Order: sequence, then structure tokens, then C-alpha cells
Amino acid sequence: MELLIIIGILAAGLLLIAVEVYLIPGLNVVGVIGFVLIVFALGYAFIESGFVGGVLALLGTLAAGGALFYVMWHSGVWDRFVLATSLRRDDRLIARESEQRARYLGKTGRALTPLRPSGVVEIDGERLEVATEGEFIAAGSKVRVVAMDRRRYFVRLAEAPSEESIS
Repeated sequence: MELLIIIGILAAGLLLIAVEVYLIPGLNVVGVIGFVLIVFALGYAFIESGFVGGVLALLGTLAAGGALFYVMWHSGVWDRFVLATSLRRDDRLIARESEQRARYLGKTGRALTPLRPSGVVEIDGERLEVATEGEFIAAGSKVRVVAMDRRRYFVRLAEAPSEESIS
């Protein structure tokens, strides 16, 4: 009688995992309950049937779980769990974006907001978020794009006073 209880609980656990995969993917509660039932049944098998009975129950569960995995793999349901598209970026796309962003290098524009040290400038009719190299630049000042990194452009005053005119 104990053997039938163990087999029934194991079958219920595997059935709940199959229901999770086939009918309600993403809910996880049903699959977790199935896994808990399997662990409980294996523990019960070790307690009631001893070491040999527990090992036999474990081997039977592994065989049944392997068969379930095989069926899922060949039925195509496993494809729902695996991302088929690549998340890597295309090198040509990266180069094209870099070229597009580099078109602002050396261009001048007008600061729309105070740059303390970041803010917004307008260059060729387009608004760009930029940063200075540390100094503050007032809104309305003429700025020149001097560098860029992956996320941001860096600007300086376009009409910066020379060192000789200050002294």
C-alpha cells in the first residue's frame, strides 16, 4: 500500500510539472507544488521503504522525469523556454551608430539650458544632452562639441577668451 502512495504522489508531482509546462507556463506555483510533491514522495519512500526502496523510487523518478523532458523536447514545448533571437548587437550597426553620432564632433551650437556641468544644447536644429568638462556654461552661450563617449557629448565654450586677453 505504501508503494502505491509513493507512486501516486510522484505521478501527481510529475503531472503538475507537465501541466505547468504545457498549459500554464509562467505561473510557477503549479510547477513548484509538483516539485515539492516529488521531494516529499522521495523522502517518504526513504523513510517507509528504507534505503533500497528510496533509491529505487529516486531512480524511477529520474527515469520518469527524463522521459517527460524527452517528450517536452521533441514536442517543441521546450522552445517556449529558450530565447531564439540573439541579444548580441551587430558590429555594422554599432559602427553606423558611431558614425552617425560622430557627425556632431567639432560643430557649434547654442546652450538651451545652463550647463552645470550637464544640460541641453541645440546643434543644427537638434537638441542634444551634453556635459562640459567641469566648468559651468550659461544658457544662450555658444558651445563647440569637442568629444564624445558611448552615452554623451562633451562641449566647451566656442568663444573662450584666450589666455593673452585675460592678462
